[in-house]
Amino acid sequence: MRKISSIKKNKEKIKKMGLRKIDPDINMSELIENYPEVTEVLMFEYELHCINCVIAGLDTLREGAAVHGIEGEDFNDLIKHLEKIINK
Repeated sequence: MRKISSIKKNKEKIKKMGLRKIDPDINMSELIENYPEVTEVLMFEYELHCINCVIAGLDTLREGAAVHGIEGEDFNDLIKHLEKIINK
């Protein structure tokens, strides 16, 4: 029960702080439209050039990352990195 309580408290804290979270299944085009500040990071640090591609309207962040071999803990790190950027 402590773990569930702790998770709820963290979610409430994040909500109060106004921290924005990135849905891993967000459409790539929507991601760039909502958070243009992550564009260069995705392109140059993660080599996700698909954000400039026609496929960006079809792929999610998770799918695009997987195509480029970014999965598991690497994908979680990417999400954390992007969330740090959008919450500056």
